[in-house]
Amino acid sequence: MSKLFYYPSCKLDVKLPQISTALRAYFKQEHELRHCCRADLKSLTNDDTVVYICNSCAAFFEESSASNKIVSVWEVIAKDKNFTYPNHKGRRMTIQDCWRTYDNTSQQNAVREILAAMNIETVEQKNNREKTDFCGKSLYEELPKNYDILAPNRLVKEAQGLFTPHSEAEKDALMKEHCEAIETDEVVCYCLACLNGINSGGKSGIHLVELLNL
Repeated sequence: MSKLFYYPSCKLDVKLPQISTALRAYFKQEHELRHCCRADLKSLTNDDTVVYICNSCAAFFEESSASNKIVSVWEVIAKDKNFTYPNHKGRRMTIQDCWRTYDNTSQQNAVREILAAMNIETVEQKNNREKTDFCGKSLYEELPKNYDILAPNRLVKEAQGLFTPHSEAEKDALMKEHCEAIETDEVVCYCLACLNGINSGGKSGIHLVELLNL
């Protein structure tokens, strides 16, 4: 029997606990709430649908689970005809796409649909969508333990030259350089590593989930 599972991000729980709780309440209506993605990778079947908010979790599910139905929270919300969006009245923000899901067109489209539904004027970067090469400081740090085993294609094979340790000064300089090319003061992210990198580089980063006013 197929099931619908929602996997909240452990890092989002820490960074934005109230919003993470609200997101759980939203998905609880139709999805079974789960905890750590890594605890369930081997138990999922190809009939199960997995909903994620963490892009690293997405890579783990895609490469180390049997599930063939792996979708982002943004795709679910964008398709929800009953979802009530706040009106941000033309607020102008740059979109920061995440390298970890550079080829996930469905997620990228859903993010933009949600921003449009909230009446946010979006600015695209030159290196957007499949061209994005940004994931905050995480790409300039050593790959966390076991990530290479859980997602060897995305995080090793496709990451040549990345996850190479840099000094804090070097990472700060790279974040500043990236942000200097961004036109707007506010930058919307759908990845915590991207968010932290944007804020570190001198721009005002905000997570997409914060804009939903859940």
